[in-house]
Amino acid sequence: MGKKTLGILLNTSPYTFENSHTFYDLAKAALTKGYDVKVFLFVDGVNNAKKNQDPDPDRPMNDKLAELVTEGVEFHACGLCTSARGFDQRGSDFVDGMEVSGLTEFAEQIGEVDRFVSFSM
Repeated sequence: MGKKTLGILLNTSPYTFENSHTFYDLAKAALTKGYDVKVFLFVDGVNNAKKNQDPDPDRPMNDKLAELVTEGVEFHACGLCTSARGFDQRGSDFVDGMEVSGLTEFAEQIGEVDRFVSFSM
């Protein structure tokens, strides 16, 4: 039996709800248990990956996402969502390791995971 994969859909902005912090904790726990993790940032969830956040005194969510990227988490951000919020379509406004893609890639991710969790309002 191969390695299991957890899929996560994050729909909410950082600092509005606890969703982003809970998502981060879940992703870290899954990695610790040996899971692969694939994340799709959708709607306001794309704001989590924005560079240069400063939510003093909290640790910036973009730093947490960058940490997860270095630990092997695969991230995709919805292209239409990034465009609607004024972000560059090549991902230059986001932390390194973020791929701007579309709902087709999201559908592929869903087919590749063993478990799926969604964080919404």
